[in-house]
Amino acid sequence: MALQLMALPAGLVLVVQSVLVPVCFIVAWGLMGFAAWNLVTAVRDGMDRATAMHKIPCADCRYFTNDHRLKCPIHPKIALSESAIDCTDFEQSGLM
Repeated sequence: MALQLMALPAGLVLVVQSVLVPVCFIVAWGLMGFAAWNLVTAVRDGMDRATAMHKIPCADCRYFTNDHRLKCPIHPKIALSESAIDCTDFEQSGLM
């Protein structure tokens, strides 16, 4: 026995189309808006993070060794982190 598909009445097709077309339109544009909002948020958060990272003074400090094993002999745990932004032992290196 083959499964037979029954034709839907024309009135039902019109009702379904009149409901689904606007709903799908709204959902599609809602998803586009959500994607754009996420992109703007990601760019803003990236810019905020970059701004904070550029405030870290370690690379210009006299005590910075530029060695991955010991970046700073005075404060090795906070070297090149956001905790080093207000380092009390910072001294300009004079290489500038």
